[in-house]
Amino acid sequence: MDLKLDFERRDQAQTLQGWTIPITGAEEIAQRIRLRLGIPRGSFPLDPELGSRLFDLPRGSREQMEAAARERIEEALAPMAGVRLTEVCCRYDPEADRARVDCRFVWSGQEIGITTEV
Repeated sequence: MDLKLDFERRDQAQTLQGWTIPITGAEEIAQRIRLRLGIPRGSFPLDPELGSRLFDLPRGSREQMEAAARERIEEALAPMAGVRLTEVCCRYDPEADRARVDCRFVWSGQEIGITTEV
């Protein structure tokens, strides 16, 4: 069991009364995936293997970006037993130099979708 995070506020999510919110199952796994993909690999001194290299995703054709993203995502999620990456879709905005990476995973027969911007 984990505590739900509020990614917008960068804090723990809370009820109106101020209580933390426990999460389990697919919601917990989705949060763990999102954390691993959203943290630059090597930026957390206590666990240098935590995170992904999505932040250095090379720019190129959609196919090249998706292949590189798939490699980086699988590397980041290797410690998470039972999570399988099934789909990666990249959209690149050259004006903003930002890439949107949409991913689909399967865990315990449940599909999980995550979007990350880099």
